[in-house]
Amino acid sequence: MNFTPKKDEELHSSFELFPKGEYDFDVVKAEEQTSSKGNEMIKLEIDIYDPNGRKSRVFDYLLESVAYKLKHFCITTGLTTEYEAGNLTAEMCLNRSGRCMIGIQQDKTGKYDDKNIVKDYCGVAVSAAKLAEDDIPF
Repeated sequence: MNFTPKKDEELHSSFELFPKGEYDFDVVKAEEQTSSKGNEMIKLEIDIYDPNGRKSRVFDYLLESVAYKLKHFCITTGLTTEYEAGNLTAEMCLNRSGRCMIGIQQDKTGKYDDKNIVKDYCGVAVSAAKLAEDDIPF
């Protein structure tokens, strides 16, 4: 195995939590699962990015019982039509991007490290036409 050795300070910084706030994200993995209560859900792995380009992986779960987060995810990723039809698959979520609100979940037992969590998804989907419009220099 070949790898790039890292200094202690580099190792420490790679595990630092992102502060609470709004971040860009990309869905890098999505799979359909069943919750512990037997409900359908989509497990997401998303990469979030800070303004300096640092990246962190966060896990999230889309469930009908957390309706606000499900709807906001669909809006920010351009899946409004699918949301309104009441049908969303993991495949539809894959490779989508948007903005999300990140929080910090503390383990009250002290058994696990604190971790970043998705509090909500935010913003509106930006169409390709709107992006092209914004690139016009006049």
